[in-house]
Amino acid sequence: MKKLFVLFIVLAFVSCNSVNKNKQHEKTTPESVQIVESTINISGMHCENCVASVEKGVKELEGIVSVTVSLNDSTAVVSYDGSKVELAKIEKAIESRGYTIKTGM
Repeated sequence: MKKLFVLFIVLAFVSCNSVNKNKQHEKTTPESVQIVESTINISGMHCENCVASVEKGVKELEGIVSVTVSLNDSTAVVSYDGSKVELAKIEKAIESRGYTIKTGM
């Protein structure tokens, strides 16, 4: 029984060390990050619930760094990783919530 307990402790120690090595490797692996900031003009927002809906829809996308929606000027300023998400996908997420993207402004 004592040998089994020692074997268990050794296995636990070895597995913990291998997990830590993998995490360190992940941290040192360089990633290509392209932070882009875009201002999107939105039509159809009327209240703070609209603002919250747009923010939630955009934040659900992978690669979003931040989103600030303004009801006063009907815009969303979105910072995102251009290597993970495209502006067209962000605009589609807003449109899927029932709002329209204003073009030509």
